Amino acid sequence: MTISLQRALEHMAWANQEIYKLIAELPDEALDAYATDPEFPVREILRHIASSSGGYASRLEGKEAEVLEQPKNMSELREIAKVLATNDARLLKLVDLEDKSIEVIRDGQTFHWMRSTIITQAVHHSIEHRAHAVSALEARGYKKVDLDDFDVWGYELSLRID
Repeated sequence: MTISLQRALEHMAWANQEIYKLIAELPDEALDAYATDPEFPVREILRHIASSSGGYASRLEGKEAEVLEQPKNMSELREIAKVLATNDARLLKLVDLEDKSIEVIRDGQTFHWMRSTIITQAVHHSIEHRAHAVSALEARGYKKVDLDDFDVWGYELSLRID
């Protein structure tokens, strides 16, 4: 088997769903938790992860990206998790595209990025902000999620059938 970005995307999709599921078990007030910036609470971080996943897929598909609204409660967060699952699945379908430079217009500026750069950024971005969300929760006393349970080793173990 050739090494590819597929495993990283599969892990990302799995970790996203597992962590969103655990966070959704917390009280609605947990969505207001923040680490250092009250303008970037958990509700915004989780919205941002899901919206960005769709944005990366849209760039690769040549489509307009959908911007999601912040969840007002855990029920709405569960709906965002469903959108995130769809967006992550879109990225997985794109992993076998030919790796070539594509034009991306962002904030009125034109860039040329390799497709693999966009997919790698999608994975990195998700990891970065999952850690950000969990840190914000921990800063406010919510200890529901242990990120060590959702590393790549944990993902591979989750695939094994005993």
